[in-house]
Amino acid sequence: MAKDYRVFVHLDALVTLPKTGKRRAAVIRYLQILGQIAHLGGDYEVKDPETGRPFNVSQVAGYAITWWIDGPVGEVKVVDITSAN
Repeated sequence: MAKDYRVFVHLDALVTLPKTGKRRAAVIRYLQILGQIAHLGGDYEVKDPETGRPFNVSQVAGYAITWWIDGPVGEVKVVDITSAN
């Protein structure tokens, strides 16, 4: 059985989202379930050039959501949300 993680979103990541609308709602819904589906990974992976840490990137409603699993503490950390266009 896959582990459920608590999801933490960096406040700076949220500034790119519109204040209202369907796209914002889709991203928020994804963030709400991310802790339950994180074990599936994102749409693709990138590595931090400084640390080598792998980040998952999920594309949702025209946004790229960058996150990683902090397994020892049972958390998913969302570090960036940018327009995927």
